[in-house]
Amino acid sequence: MTMQGLLWDAAADKLSLDEFAVPTASAGEVVIKVAYAGICGTDLHIMNKEYPAGDRLILGHEFSGVITEVGDGVTQFKVGDRVCVDPCFICGSCRHCSRGRINFCHRGHLQHLRNSVGARRNGGFANFCALPTGHVHKLHDDVTLLHGALVEPISCIQRGWENLGTPPSDSRVLVLGAGYIGGYRDVTISEPAEGRRELAMGMGLGFQAVHPDKIKARFADGHVEDVGYDVIIDCSGYPPAVEEAFNWLRCGATFLQFGCCPIESKITINPFQIYAKELRIVGCLTNPYTMPTTINGLVRGMSGSYLSDFSRLGIKMFRLQEYQEAIAQLKKGEISKALFDLQD
Repeated sequence: MTMQGLLWDAAADKLSLDEFAVPTASAGEVVIKVAYAGICGTDLHIMNKEYPAGDRLILGHEFSGVITEVGDGVTQFKVGDRVCVDPCFICGSCRHCSRGRINFCHRGHLQHLRNSVGARRNGGFANFCALPTGHVHKLHDDVTLLHGALVEPISCIQRGWENLGTPPSDSRVLVLGAGYIGGYRDVTISEPAEGRRELAMGMGLGFQAVHPDKIKARFADGHVEDVGYDVIIDCSGYPPAVEEAFNWLRCGATFLQFGCCPIESKITINPFQIYAKELRIVGCLTNPYTMPTTINGLVRGMSGSYLSDFSRLGIKMFRLQEYQEAIAQLKKGEISKALFDLQD
């Protein structure tokens, strides 16, 4: 029995739709029939060779589906269970895992994501995927398979907000890069793509979505304490934008690096600003312990409201065979998210 999947071949510098044998479940594994899978910015970084990944594998780490086979020793799952996937590998025994800081796993993320789904082992851009049970989470009955494919990216967003803390409610917030997230009231989104600006403005959240040039113009005519920001969240992963944004921070401000920049990229910032303004710089690496709460909290709670209209969020559905068009629309900024529908 065969299936289709999107194969990344680093040597050939090519993503292609190929035929594969359907995987089987080894001991401690399950096989998932993939229902929906999302394209992440990390997938684009992998294809640009800006992010560590295997040389030849099926991509895709944001997906949901139904279990069709369980391997020996698996007792917590059964055939027919509706599930989503956490792509992160952890060893469970290094100094970071023993302290509950699993996103810093010495043998996982800090060792080039060994065994990470869709980066080091075959992922969800295929009809079926075999995974160890540690990567798998059951979906709540109120969470659809469609919304299940958004659990992983939303769990990362939840981690970002946890790391950000609780800025005062009157904080002026700037988000670099328009996606499908929300937050405070005085929020500006800096986004060069007109299509994504229109999507952000159409969400009805009361946010402003402007071209980066308009942000720069604010600072040409005003002092940073008057026109600057208390919180800046980078979702773009674009180093020049990150570097420039440090000049827009008010005293006591927080900068959250949420977007994944190319692994070898560098920026230059003024350390005197960090000292004199008492700036807080925060990173956000993956989603430690946020998958269960995202399934039962955020995604379940938003499924009938914020996540009910994908078109308003700029999320577009594609068949697996339409992968080239999906990637092209993402790169052009015409959509905020692309999801593959792999259901029969």
